[in-house]
Amino acid sequence: MCEEPSPFYEYIEPSSSNPTPSPPRQSLQKAQPNKPQFATLTRNALDRINLINFSQSEVADLHEVVRKHWPKGIKTVIPRERSREFKLRGYPWGFDPNGSEESLLLVLRLVEALYGLGWVIYSPIEISKRISTKDALVFRKSFYDLPPVEWINISFHGGDKLKILNSPPSDLVNDVLEAFARSIQRHEVTKERAKIKFKGDPWRSIHHDDEDETQLKLLKLLEVVDRHGFTLYARTGARYSDETSESNVLIFQRRLDWA
Repeated sequence: MCEEPSPFYEYIEPSSSNPTPSPPRQSLQKAQPNKPQFATLTRNALDRINLINFSQSEVADLHEVVRKHWPKGIKTVIPRERSREFKLRGYPWGFDPNGSEESLLLVLRLVEALYGLGWVIYSPIEISKRISTKDALVFRKSFYDLPPVEWINISFHGGDKLKILNSPPSDLVNDVLEAFARSIQRHEVTKERAKIKFKGDPWRSIHHDDEDETQLKLLKLLEVVDRHGFTLYARTGARYSDETSESNVLIFQRRLDWA
C-alpha cells in the first residue's frame, strides 16, 4: 500500500541555477462544466496569497504569474484540501504610503490571468474583519468566450497621491491631468505610469464639505475614464493596524475592439 502524502509540506523555490519546478500537484477540485462555480483569491498577512477552489492546472498557472511578476519570488507553497497558499519572499502587502508599484501590478496580473482562464470577478466580499486579511476577491467561472481586453489600475495613496499604472493611454492621462489641473501640485508621466500629487489631502476627508469634495473628485475621475471606454472591473483594498491607513485600488478594463 502506498503511503499517504503528508497533508502539509513546504515547497522551497529553487535557486536560479536550477530549473523551476511546478507547484505541488496534489488533488484539487476539478471544474464542473455547465454549473456555476466560484473561487476566491485572498491576500493575507504581509506576504500570503490564498487560492481557494481553483483546479490544480489553474494554480500552476497562477504560480507562474507570481514567480514571473514578483521579483523576490515564492518562498513556500502550502497545500490544503481545497486551497493553495503562496508565501512570498519579502512583504508585498506591507503598508507603503506611496503605493508599491510591484505589488499593485502583481494583483493586476493575477486578475488578468484569471480572466484569461475564464474566471470573472463576481464580487469583492469582506467577511473576515482581521486586519491581516487585505481583501477577498470572489470569481465566477464563465463557460463562454470572454472578449479580449486591456487593463489599467488607478490607486489612491497617502491622502494626496494618485497613480495610473499598466501603460495607460496617453490621451486618457492627458484628460485626467486637464480635469484636475487646478488641484494638482505636481505630476510625473512616463509610458508605464502616471503619478499625481494633489494639493491638500483630498483622500483624507474630515468634515462633510471635505467628503463632498472627495466624492466629486472621484466622480470626475470616473467620468474621464468612462469617456475613454474603460469600465470598473474590481476594487481591491487593504486595512492596516493603525486603523486609519487604507489603500484603495480600482481595476479597469477596456475591450480591444473599443472605438
